[in-house]
Amino acid sequence: MKTCLVTGAARRLGADLARCFARDGFNVALHAHSSVAQAQALSEQLCGEGRQTSVFSGDLSLPGGAKSLLENVAAEMGAPDIIVNNASLFAYDFPGAADEALLRSSLEIHLLAPVAILEAASRLKQAAQRIAVFNILDQKLLNLNPDFFSYTVGKAGLHAAGRIWRSADRVGVRVFGILPGLLSPSGAQSQQRYEEDVRKSPLQRGVSSRDIYDAIAFFARHENLPGQDFAVDAGESLTGRKRDVAFE
Repeated sequence: MKTCLVTGAARRLGADLARCFARDGFNVALHAHSSVAQAQALSEQLCGEGRQTSVFSGDLSLPGGAKSLLENVAAEMGAPDIIVNNASLFAYDFPGAADEALLRSSLEIHLLAPVAILEAASRLKQAAQRIAVFNILDQKLLNLNPDFFSYTVGKAGLHAAGRIWRSADRVGVRVFGILPGLLSPSGAQSQQRYEEDVRKSPLQRGVSSRDIYDAIAFFARHENLPGQDFAVDAGESLTGRKRDVAFE
């Protein structure tokens, strides 16, 4: 039975992906930082359904935090076969009024930690093991706008890191970038505005967690497919917005 690690697995997309992996027969390592109690409740729910899960707490912004997470997961559950770098920090700032502390935190969580996880996983994996790493990015990287500046810079760094990793032809480790569209209201956007805006996308719909999982599962199953970036966004990246959807 294969093992999957999901970072930021206590809530929202991370929790939904963890449920999908567990119900598809994976052992699931649930990472959480500030929401350990919620991750533990999710783990108990999935264990009650006959799944094997464990909760691993840790602050990925601390030096060595990501490496320790991988080592702890490997010691208890074996080196993960699938890693979903989902942990995120979504807070507002804007060019010309950027928050230096927020930018630093964004780089730590969105870039440094996923890269450290990737490096640790490549060292800890078994010789014949094939690992698939899925970095949760954002469709706005295909259609940049200035809102949520520090968040975007961090995600852009991870996007570049994944492409560089793939260029190194590391055998046995595939790296994917997933660029989701509108999963839920952005920032202070109301539910009504969100529903209006998703109808403006080319497919006139939003994106569900299941859409994201189905894309991950497809590439995870087909081990002959190389790592790559792909948008799951109902065409949102083609709309040409000049601002974040919350401000248009």
